[in-house]
Parts: sequence; structure tokens; C-alpha cells
Amino acid sequence: MTRLSRLAVSTALALGLGGLTGCASLNSAWGRISPEIRTADFEGELIDLNTPSSWAFGAGLDREIAQSWTEIIQDESLLALINESLAQNRSLKASAQNIERAQALLTESQDTRIPLYNFNFSPNASSPLENADLADRYSTSIGASYEVDLWGGIEQDILGAEFDLEGAKAVYENARQSLIAQLIRAYIGAIEAKLQTQLTQATLDAQLETLRIVNARYEFGAASRREQVLAESDVAGARDSLEISQADIRSNIRALQALLGRYPDGTLNISDNFPAVQSAVYAGQPADILRRRPDILAAEYNVRAAFANENVVRVRQWPGLNLSADIGSSVSDILDILDPADLALSLGARLSDTIFDRGAEEPLVLAAEASSRQALRNYGQSVLDAYSDVEDALDTIALLEQRYQYVIQAAEAARETLRLAEIQYKAGDLELLDELIFRQRSLQADRTAITIQRQQIDARIALYLALGGGAS
Repeated sequence: MTRLSRLAVSTALALGLGGLTGCASLNSAWGRISPEIRTADFEGELIDLNTPSSWAFGAGLDREIAQSWTEIIQDESLLALINESLAQNRSLKASAQNIERAQALLTESQDTRIPLYNFNFSPNASSPLENADLADRYSTSIGASYEVDLWGGIEQDILGAEFDLEGAKAVYENARQSLIAQLIRAYIGAIEAKLQTQLTQATLDAQLETLRIVNARYEFGAASRREQVLAESDVAGARDSLEISQADIRSNIRALQALLGRYPDGTLNISDNFPAVQSAVYAGQPADILRRRPDILAAEYNVRAAFANENVVRVRQWPGLNLSADIGSSVSDILDILDPADLALSLGARLSDTIFDRGAEEPLVLAAEASSRQALRNYGQSVLDAYSDVEDALDTIALLEQRYQYVIQAAEAARETLRLAEIQYKAGDLELLDELIFRQRSLQADRTAITIQRQQIDARIALYLALGGGAS
């Protein structure tokens, strides 16, 4: 339909209003956009993913997902730190401002439903140029104007702002859940560093004892200078490892303090043990995370906002109707400015449209359609990424459970081998180098066991975060 045709249709509709009393939106078959959201587009995007009814790597974990982090974490100190971080973290506070901005923009959009009111007062004096005799004139008026939402564009604009607000809330919630996971990881990272430091200190003590024995044997000629230097080298290496471990503790604590909003001075009381974490984190079904993960909800609201914006762009192709009313006067004596005899009332309507715009609107519609398709594809990718996050976490948990069994067996065997080697060395039946090799193997096995414990907790946290997290 051409612009002239649309203008003619709009004029006929406007004349059919029966005066200027109709301020509500018109339900017209000529182009009004329905506020209903295109749910088929969402369904089609999800169908393309071929989502199964259960997790591929979550056998036996399809029970209801926990609603709160307190169901996952059983450590009062850690939970207290989480709450402190949620209250003090500056990045989270900055994210909250996006909600305030979206709320303000929504309010601005909603205000378009209300007529605009204006007041004008204009005093002036005029005179013919040749005979300068100024005459006073005073004009005043009070008026109102209202844009009739003929095609639903205003309604769609408000709807888009509402979706933007909900999207901002979802983005904030995503930042909140991510912060909780970051804090837990920093906390268990600091504990791991502390446990590794304790292990390194114990190894250093053992190396010092070995050096004492080697020195004593060297004095009696029972050990060579090579053995003495080798023992001294291992002691120096253990001291270097201890410095690195202690620096790792400080680094993790500084990261934790930054998340807490504290000055990062590297001093914070950290437990000697990993926090108690629920051994089985139930994952529900794949469809559950569509309503739980805030990043998916944010992507969904982004699509809905894009659809609404597309509708707004479409209806801009149609003429606009503005109603106006004002009352005013123009007098020579300011005392008569409110005299009823001098007041005049005027009512008006303005139906306007651009007849020729050089084809500028069609590209805008095409751009809006592309934005809608882009938002929809991003939504589908967000869902797919979420599924991948959950499956990865489930697979990692199963892998770490298997590995931990093997690592514990290896650590116990390595410690027993080291104990026997130390006895043999003291009896003179084993070379020092062999004993040091057995000690290094034992140390490495114990280090791996500690790291696996931290990774197991990390994997469960990653799984719960991938499921959407929960209340703190």
C-alpha cells in the first residue's frame, strides 16, 4: 500500500471517530500490531537444538534442582563471606544501575500515554515604524495535546521498555550468581594454597632432617660430598617452593578481598579445610534451566524487546493522529487577560504522514527484522551454551570422582614407598638419590590429591551455576 493510500485510509478512520473524544487505541485490520509475542519463533529455535529429555552425563541426578546456595554449601563462614560480597561488591552495585536506568526509560515510555500540557504567556508591544506609538498586547493560553495510538506503536514501545527492564534484572541476577561462584572459587583456591603450603613445609622439614643425617654421615665418612650437595640442593628447592606457595596464598586472599570489597592487603583468616559441599548436585532436566538461568532469561527478554522494536518501526510507516485543545486570550489590558468574554476555546486534530521519504523507511524495517533474527539466534546460542555448561560440569564431576580414587591410592602407595626408602637409607641400603626420588613422588601425589579435592568442589559449583544458581 502506498503512502497516499495509507493516508486516505487513516483520514477515513479519523473521521469515523465521531469527534475528538476517542483517545483509546484503535483495533484496526489496516495495520495495528498485536501485542502477542511470536512464541512460535522461540519454539522453532529450541526445536532445532533437538534437546533430549534428560542429561547425557547426568544419570541418577535428574531430581529437583536445589533452590538455594545454602543447600549446596554447608559452611557458615563461607556463606557469611558470600553475603558480605553481595552487599559490598562494587561491580555488582554498578550492574544494579542498569536496572535503575531501564526503569527510568520505562517510566518515560509510559508517560506517552498521558496528554502533554502547556502554558504560554506572551507580552509584547508594537507600533507602525513611521508613527512610533507602542501598543501593548498580552496573550496567554493553556493547552493539551495527545497522540492517539492508532496502530499500537506506543503500546509496543512501552512493551519493549518493559522487556528491557526485565532483561536488565536478569543480567543483574546473572552477575550476582557469577559473583557467588567467583567468591567460592577464590575461597577454595586460598584453602588449596594453604594446604599446599603446609605440605611444602612438611617436605622442607623432611629435607632438613635428611640433610642433618647426610651431614652427620659425611662427618664420619659414611656419605660422599655428592650426597651432601644433593641434600643441600633439595633443601634450597623446598625453600623456594615454600616461598611460592606462601605467595600463592596471599594472591588468592587478595582476589577474595577484592570480591568482598575490602582493601587487598593479603591478610584474611582462612580455614585449614575445604568447605563442606553437597556431594550430589541434582540437575533436573534440560528444560528446567530455560526458566532458571538468568543469562537465558536475559537473552529471551532481548528477543522480545527486539520484536517490540520491530513492531514500532513498522507502524511508523503509517500516519499519526494528534488531538489538541487549548483555551486562551489576547488583550490590550493585562487586567482583562482572564476575562471570560476574551477567552477563546479551540479544538483540533492533525493527521500527518510523510508522502515522500526517498525510501528511507524500508531499510529501517529490514534492519529491525535483522535485529530480531540476530537476537533470536543469540537466544538459541545462549541455550545451547547453557546445555554445554551443564554437560561439561556433569562429565567433569564423574571424571574427578574416578580420578580421586586413583590419586588417593597412588598417594598412599607413594607414602609407604617413601617410608620404606627412608628406613633403607638410614640403614645404608639405599642411595640418597633414590630416597629423594621417592620423596618427590610422594609429594607430587599428595599435591595432586589436594588439587583434585579443590577441583571436585569447583566442578559442583560450576554445575550449580550452570543450572542457574539460587538464592544466597
